[in-house]
Amino acid sequence: MLRNEGEVSGQLRFTDVGLATGSDDLQDSRGFAVADFDRDGDLDLAVNHNPGDANRPELGQARLYRNELAQDKPWIALELEGTVDNRDGVGAVVRVSSGDLVQTRRLEAGSGYASQHGHRLYFGLGGSTEVHRISVRWPNGDVEELDQPLAAGASYRLRQGQVSSPEPMLPPASTPESADESVDRR
Repeated sequence: MLRNEGEVSGQLRFTDVGLATGSDDLQDSRGFAVADFDRDGDLDLAVNHNPGDANRPELGQARLYRNELAQDKPWIALELEGTVDNRDGVGAVVRVSSGDLVQTRRLEAGSGYASQHGHRLYFGLGGSTEVHRISVRWPNGDVEELDQPLAAGASYRLRQGQVSSPEPMLPPASTPESADESVDRR
C-alpha cells in the first residue's frame, strides 16, 4: 500500500506503508473494493481472500482495512442519482472545482474481480473548506452545473435534472468498536 505524499521538488512522491498499516499480509487475495465503509470521509479497503486447498477457512476470511490516516483533510463526497439514463448514474462524469484545484471523476460499475467499489465519488480538497463549482455530464450527454459553495466534510446526493439543488446526506455513522478480528483499524 502506498501513501501519496504529494509533490516534492516537482515530482509526486509515494511512501510504502504496507508494513506500518498491516496491509502487507501474505494471503491469496482475489479481489478488493474501495469505499468509505465507516462513512468518515476517507476511503477504506476490503480484501477478499481465497483459502485454497488448505482446508483452513480462516485463510479465506475477508479483511477490512479502515483508513485512519487522513482524518484532518477536507473532502466532499457525491452520490449520483440518475432519473433518465440509469438509477445509479453509471457513466456520468463529475468535475469539481475548489479554488485552483479541479478534479474529474467518472462513475463506473464492474470495477474489479470478485468485488465492486462504492458508487460515491470522493474528492480531496487540499486546503479548501468548500467546493465552488460542480459540473455533471450525464450518460445521455446532458450537462448540469452547480455554482454555489458546498461545505467540505459532507456527502451530497445530486439528482439528474436537479443538480442545482444538492441534497445533504446523513452525517457519518458512529462506528462501534467490534471484537471482529477481520476488521483492521489502521
